[in-house]
Amino acid sequence: MVNNKRDEIRKIDKNNSRVEMQPATSEMAYLFKLRDFSKTGLGILVKENSDILKQINIGDILEMKYYPFEEKSQPRLLKTQIRHISMPESGKHKKHMVVG
Repeated sequence: MVNNKRDEIRKIDKNNSRVEMQPATSEMAYLFKLRDFSKTGLGILVKENSDILKQINIGDILEMKYYPFEEKSQPRLLKTQIRHISMPESGKHKKHMVVG
């Protein structure tokens, strides 16, 4: 399911922040660079043919491990809700989806 509703202006994360997630139906974890964020959410880019898009849905709540950009900071485990799976702005990141 694709929902193109994004409720806030987003900023690009120029640091090396990453997030690791493992959907309940997956035997492996996926690691993504955080791409954009607002004060109420984060976003990652996922290739449109990635298996993970078949394993997550809008509204799912996953326990995700967040790796901050500071090297000395410890990763944090946080419950995270999938709010949208949308197409990126026109002309950007072809053949990808944004998961927020």
